[in-house]
Amino acid sequence: MFARFYRIACFLMCAAVTQGWAEPVAREWIEVKHYLCSSVEKRDTLIKIFDAALIPAMNRLGAKKVGVFFTDTQTNDNNTNYNTSVFVIASFDCPCKLAAMERNLLADTTFMKEAAAIFTAPMSDPLFTAQKSALLRGFEQCPALQQPSTSPDRLLQLRIYNSYTLERNAKKIDMFEKGGELALFRKCGMTPAFFAEAIAGDNLPNLTYLLAFDNKVAKETAWNTFKAHPEWLKLKADPQYKNTANKITNIVLRPSKGSQL
Repeated sequence: MFARFYRIACFLMCAAVTQGWAEPVAREWIEVKHYLCSSVEKRDTLIKIFDAALIPAMNRLGAKKVGVFFTDTQTNDNNTNYNTSVFVIASFDCPCKLAAMERNLLADTTFMKEAAAIFTAPMSDPLFTAQKSALLRGFEQCPALQQPSTSPDRLLQLRIYNSYTLERNAKKIDMFEKGGELALFRKCGMTPAFFAEAIAGDNLPNLTYLLAFDNKVAKETAWNTFKAHPEWLKLKADPQYKNTANKITNIVLRPSKGSQL
């Protein structure tokens, strides 16, 4: 289903360029993959394979940046435990590259050799038991995936805002971009790796973003500054933005050793 959607998206983008109505801002296509493992040991094995084989292979095949992440904390609002999960986040300048990625990985002999443990694991004991995927499109004011921090102690915060309707989701995006919430994030030290609207995936409609902090103290300080900031207090009281997000998923991530984010 995703591959079919990516092919359609690719066609539309190519048509836009041909007809001269392509966007002036190069908004990247971002993929977030979530792998579920049955144990922390399998999670760690998968991370090592992704670092050694998947990241360089995806770079060869057109992924501009690839981040691999895990979490060692039980989060959050619904007490979901992500301790045995692996997240892979990558960006592309064209959906065509994303649509062809899996087929091209299978044709990449180096990747298939270095990632052999994934494909040779018995069906009764796989390295991961399920995989979810979301396709996102970067905001106009945050069009590209970036690495804001290279600190060895850095934390990244993946947040997903679900809305009841498309209209409320669009209004929340407007709150970040035109309302000034995204600019205020930056002002308060909450530096984005990306901000994007969901095109396909689970729990639509939603917007998703990833923040980077040098360490845990920096994260807590930035959020406390933001929540008490007069600009935020005024913005959240604006009636036009009422009920824009009915559920927020919050996952604190740590990068793998080979992560490019």
